[in-house]
Amino acid sequence: MSVIENMDIKSKQIAIIASFAVIYAIMRILPSFPVIGAPGASFALADILVPIYAIIFGPYIAAATIFLGTFLGIVFGKPMIFLGWDFLPATMGALFIGMVIHGKKVFALGLFIIGIVIFNLLPYTETLIPINEQISLPYNWLHIIAALVVITPLTSMSMNWIEENSKKTIMGLFIIAMIGTMFQHIVGGIVFVATLGIYLQSINPDAFPGIWKTIFFVYPIERLAIALISAIVATPILRSIKPIWSDSS
Repeated sequence: MSVIENMDIKSKQIAIIASFAVIYAIMRILPSFPVIGAPGASFALADILVPIYAIIFGPYIAAATIFLGTFLGIVFGKPMIFLGWDFLPATMGALFIGMVIHGKKVFALGLFIIGIVIFNLLPYTETLIPINEQISLPYNWLHIIAALVVITPLTSMSMNWIEENSKKTIMGLFIIAMIGTMFQHIVGGIVFVATLGIYLQSINPDAFPGIWKTIFFVYPIERLAIALISAIVATPILRSIKPIWSDSS
């Protein structure tokens, strides 16, 4: 009998959190997209791991792993951007995805709505982005769509596709990852404004309208890319551990 088989449940959970937190920390060092409005800062490639961890390990182990991994990443050399609150968007993203896949859709939708409302109530944020002199569009248009998808049958269908381990698995993973990364993005926006805008005041208030307009055009591409890469990476992983994952879900 192996050492792992001899471990009790709590010991296995601690081992999972410690091991995968290191992987997350290493991925935190690798940059993906620049953080608009914070020169020299960038999002981490670790963002693609958030839905993967949430689906495989569940919301609580995934959140604990990401929390620990974020601070390990700082130890490994990833600079803090948001006064130590850097862990919050991804940690909340894992918890959110966990709620969705475990059927707590109404609670997940409530969190999403609260996030959108808080973001729009903060100073320096923009509710409408002017496209030209006649047309303005809601900054949160894609967040609103993602929030509405949470309570549609599409989320249940996505989980069925993932569990079936069929050709539709990658599509199911993409949909779940897209919903999760949009929630993570709105939490990240709140942290961005609260730390760099309100507390540190390191961004000139007059610069915010331009920042949000730039982000408005960039974030859909950025979030689609994160969800797609996450789905591509997760598909072979879930297929390889399908028997174990099925027994534990």
